[in-house]
Amino acid sequence: MTEIRHPNLAPAAPVGPAVDTSPVNRWRRWLSASLALCLSGLVGGSTALAQPAPEQGGSQDDAEEEAAPPAPPPRPTKKKAPPPLPAPTADAETPDEEGGEVKPPKPAKKASKEASQEEKMLRGVVTIGRGDQVLGMGSVLAGDGRILTALSSLGPGNHLEARYADGSQVRVKVGHHDRVWDLALLVPQSGKWKEGLTASVRNPVRQDAAIRSFSTSRGKPTAVSMVLRGRRSLLGGDDQQLDDVLELGSRVSPTDLGSPIIDEEGRVVGVLGRGCAPSEGDKPCSPVAFGAPMEAIRNFLRSVPPTAVQPSGWLGIQGIGETGPLAKGVRVTGVHPGGPAEEAKLKGGEKGAADMILAVDGIPVTSPEALSDAVRTHAVGEKIPLIVLGSDGRYRQVAVTLRAAPDAKATSAKPQPAPSTPPAADAPRGKAPAPTPR
Repeated sequence: MTEIRHPNLAPAAPVGPAVDTSPVNRWRRWLSASLALCLSGLVGGSTALAQPAPEQGGSQDDAEEEAAPPAPPPRPTKKKAPPPLPAPTADAETPDEEGGEVKPPKPAKKASKEASQEEKMLRGVVTIGRGDQVLGMGSVLAGDGRILTALSSLGPGNHLEARYADGSQVRVKVGHHDRVWDLALLVPQSGKWKEGLTASVRNPVRQDAAIRSFSTSRGKPTAVSMVLRGRRSLLGGDDQQLDDVLELGSRVSPTDLGSPIIDEEGRVVGVLGRGCAPSEGDKPCSPVAFGAPMEAIRNFLRSVPPTAVQPSGWLGIQGIGETGPLAKGVRVTGVHPGGPAEEAKLKGGEKGAADMILAVDGIPVTSPEALSDAVRTHAVGEKIPLIVLGSDGRYRQVAVTLRAAPDAKATSAKPQPAPSTPPAADAPRGKAPAPTPR
């Protein structure tokens, strides 16, 4: 085909955009192309960041997963990191997956409550011994501090000691005893144990009763199950007949005598003692352990003499009631040499030159009798706070450790006389009463 060209027309350009060959236009086109490439790269990078999992080849996915650093959530790290807790490590449950906290399991809390309840019962039980030898067991009377035990387990002689649940020991003396029922009441000579056992009013031989007693294991009381078959008659001390004793169906060790017999509520239904079972014919009776019932125990405690009490603490002062311009209390007129008051640096003397005791352990005292009664409620070895008004007009608190009086005349903390005992004679008329020793 013949190509026809117009003489006024330029040669035909190839198909496509017109290209300007001037230098300025070439520089503009290069700059536009560079900007376009940069913009396309930025847009592509943003798209890649916004879409972490683009649909590409499997090898590229694996490469990205291997290249990306592992980013585990912080919670699993916290679950593995905390150190083991001492209490729940043995029996703790699996930690909470959501919260990541390790808490003691509920069964452990219930077990601790049960243990504290048994511990409360054990804190009212003591072991009786002489030196390093365990002789028997006993129970502390709640709110009293004296100890009920079996007489036959004590053996001859004194020098007895009672060991409490915390391991402390005190010297005790026999304050009262009953050979027939094999009962004895021990009086601690120092301190006063705050916890004890109380009596039960339930029938111990009923079918649904859960009875326990205590046995010594390595010198410490341990609760054990006890079987009561019923009631029977035995021979007690001095060959006296005992009626309605608790017949035991469990073996009893000689060192377990004096142990309380406890019901399911932790209350005392009897005390383990030793009796004699009658034999047929002329044969001698056979020694056997039995339980002294609560009826016999109540009668025994009613017959305790008034002198079978713990020795009261001794303060070691002489005083007289006085009302001053600032307070009312007991003015110290004399201090026993080497006594607890002297060790506490209490000062005695005339009015205006001596200390005045205002309160004992928070109880106000305004007379020598009130001071004596307040001190008497505390046992030997106890430390009691005194509120004192000094001769300089300043108040201070003094801690005094009570001791046993060196003799009966040096302390007013004597055993209370029986109701039939006449009161002490009054001071001679016309003379001021002598200061009462404390």
